[in-house]
Amino acid sequence: MKDLLAECWMTGVGTHGLTPFSPLMMGSPNLLDIHACRPDFRGALFQFLIGLLQTAYAPEDQDEWRERLAAPPDAKTLEQVFNPYRHAFLLENDGPAFLQDLSLPVDVNQLPVHELLIDAGSDSNLHFNKQSATPGMCDACFAQALLTLQLNAPSGGRGIRTSLRGGGPLTVLLLPAQGDTTLWQKLWLNVLPWDALTYPPVKSAGDVLPWLAPTRTSDGKNAADTPPEAVHPLQTYWGMPRRIRRDDSTLGHGDCAVCGAAGVRLTHHYRTRHGGTNYTGAWKHPLTPYSLDPKGEKPPLPIKGRYAQSGYRNWLGLVLGKDDHQPDAAQVVSHYTMKIRQPRTRLWCFGYDMSNMKAECWYDSTLPVHSVPIDQQSIFVRTTKELLDVADETAKALRTHVKAAWFKRPGDVKEEPAIAQSFWQESEIAFYYWLERLSTSDVADPSARAEIYRGWLLATHRLALSLFERWAMSAPIEDMNLERVVKARSGLVKQLNHGKATKPLWKFVNEYDKEHT
Repeated sequence: MKDLLAECWMTGVGTHGLTPFSPLMMGSPNLLDIHACRPDFRGALFQFLIGLLQTAYAPEDQDEWRERLAAPPDAKTLEQVFNPYRHAFLLENDGPAFLQDLSLPVDVNQLPVHELLIDAGSDSNLHFNKQSATPGMCDACFAQALLTLQLNAPSGGRGIRTSLRGGGPLTVLLLPAQGDTTLWQKLWLNVLPWDALTYPPVKSAGDVLPWLAPTRTSDGKNAADTPPEAVHPLQTYWGMPRRIRRDDSTLGHGDCAVCGAAGVRLTHHYRTRHGGTNYTGAWKHPLTPYSLDPKGEKPPLPIKGRYAQSGYRNWLGLVLGKDDHQPDAAQVVSHYTMKIRQPRTRLWCFGYDMSNMKAECWYDSTLPVHSVPIDQQSIFVRTTKELLDVADETAKALRTHVKAAWFKRPGDVKEEPAIAQSFWQESEIAFYYWLERLSTSDVADPSARAEIYRGWLLATHRLALSLFERWAMSAPIEDMNLERVVKARSGLVKQLNHGKATKPLWKFVNEYDKEHT
């Protein structure tokens, strides 16, 4: 395999099952989704295709965006728009090769190809693939592993650079809520109009695709950092922090250790060197949410992959952004909720939880996206935050009073995270129910908000007491003290009714919810 734009090196979910496809086919009405042998590969392939569209086929404005959503391009159209970049997407080449270092010296380290897999090294807790005695990757898996590593590159020691978004970033992608949509619809939701990006014109493809030019190294006498103003901002989709080149001298044939393809050409080793591109400064990837420094003195801080495991507690920050910018929603999401606002959309959140170079976990989750009229958005955000504050306070109160039921001196005992987590997990359905009600209500009407508050307060109150009974009675019988349990339950009830977050909402309910008073 050589040409990543024309050859069918990816696997799609078609109307009649799995089918190979190339980027030229992504507008096909018969192509529904991407299939990959690893979840991190699938996320990377979505970003690869979105990056291609954003680079070579971005609409000028919102009107053109809507036209192309409704009328996907055929293969001939995509071939024409990709043609200027064709030379840059060759997996093997004497000159520039996809995401590989153009100027890598000969005397560098040679590593087995499985070390491209983020979960393979440093005693990782996570292994998507069992180690093979003679690991080798087919061309497609090598390309996907290389892409995944450059997008998510964790720290790896002195001079080993992390990705443009740091190690293990969170990626968020908009998806249609309906299950019968095409791949094109899934991809196009995440492409921004050119006027929304406000990027300057592209003068040189090497400013966007870093492997077309000598590497901006970060060691030696020519060392330099790479802020956004040093190259074109579109390089955010194509960051290349690792200096890597496939070692063609160790190519062979056999079965791929990753996808299991039989009797194919295999890559066994790659060559690498430290001191790759060091992305610094105010980079902001459109597919990642960022936290902003309140004083404006530090660059934006990308949210990490572990954020995808938090469930609805982070819904507000990921979908609409918080007023304190901790975090702001990803640019593609904020543009969608402010400008597009089509109904029934989901947010797909995924990424690695990294501890330096060690992969602790891969997280993958989806959240509903609700769009509300612009003139009601600030009230909607404030009300949602109040609902989340109630949940946070309730989860903490539950944990505190369960410990008080269990132990004579609860302050001397370590926290038990499973208690609070049980509340977050079991209240998720109720939260999304009331959030849906809120999104379809007139949030400017106090009586409408009062109804939402009342429903959520009662739901969290009932659940907290139910979970308290479950946890409190799970203590060993010889350690159980019923007087302590009764006292702890009474303390929980008091906090549920008069807590910092709940008390003002109950006051609001009693004033405006006339139907139940």
